[in-house]
Amino acid sequence: MSFVIEITQTGGPDVLRESELAVPTPGANEVLIRNHAAAVNFIDTIIRRDEMPEGMMPDLPHVPGVEGAGVIEALGDGVQGLAVGDRVAWMGPIGAGGYGTHSVIGAPYVTRLADTVGFDTGASVPVNAMTAYHMLVNLGGAAAGKSVLVHAAAGGVGTMILHIAKHLGMTVIASASTDKVGYAKDQGADHVIDYRTEDVTARVMELTDGRGVDLTLNPISGESLKSDLDALAPLGTAVLFGFLAGPPAGSFAEDLIKHFQKSVAVRASDIYTYFVNRPEEFSADMATVFDLLQEGVLRPNITTLPIAEAAEAHRRLEAGETTGKLVLSFD
Repeated sequence: MSFVIEITQTGGPDVLRESELAVPTPGANEVLIRNHAAAVNFIDTIIRRDEMPEGMMPDLPHVPGVEGAGVIEALGDGVQGLAVGDRVAWMGPIGAGGYGTHSVIGAPYVTRLADTVGFDTGASVPVNAMTAYHMLVNLGGAAAGKSVLVHAAAGGVGTMILHIAKHLGMTVIASASTDKVGYAKDQGADHVIDYRTEDVTARVMELTDGRGVDLTLNPISGESLKSDLDALAPLGTAVLFGFLAGPPAGSFAEDLIKHFQKSVAVRASDIYTYFVNRPEEFSADMATVFDLLQEGVLRPNITTLPIAEAAEAHRRLEAGETTGKLVLSFD
């Protein structure tokens, strides 16, 4: 049997319950993984609260967890490049069941984990690092000499953006709250703006001698898209990847068109669009990301709790008490 933490009814963190399910069987091009660790993501809490967009809420009971790390126990037909006994990390869709001892995952979304990397660390990487890498490289044209403004820079994705952007030779301007300014500096940001006490756009223009930045990566949305457009350099790109402050405010006619002569772009990024539509490219990028982890470029800041304390992990995440990533360990 597989031990799981599942959501049987929606509500607060205390609705998470321990249970047992039959161990699943991998199908064609799938692998069965015995999880040693799973990471906690906001999507887990959104499902638990029944706040998913219409039509996207999974059926209950539901086992949360969309990324983890462990050991391959079985292979489905057609799987190549992986073997039983391999230490691996994985990313999966809603329903992947990371809060359980066993998950069946499509082979393109599984990558080998170096012996020198712990399962806790491996589990913390896929969603955040792939989100960061995809936005920087595939959508944002990241390159040495370019500049990027990173919102929520002390979060899990923000931390990975800082590491990867600096590795690529970019000038990194981080936006963070007062209590997290030091953290962002420690993660490699060239400049940190305290958005609680400073005007972000004004500081960006000051730091770039009036030019603006080539790229903004923004999980905030709300009114912040307008200021991002003001902060963009000519031919710059704003990428929205979250809605912490609600849907983006503004309109094409009033806000985007005033930057017409800068030829700016606004993109939305959901990592699962890449996951679903480009599995081979996704797989290659995931291997690259884990090479960066092994090389020490990525330095995940993780807090590990035992799987039995999943409710406490949700409470901390929702209370904003964490920096970096929360991981649940089965060991």
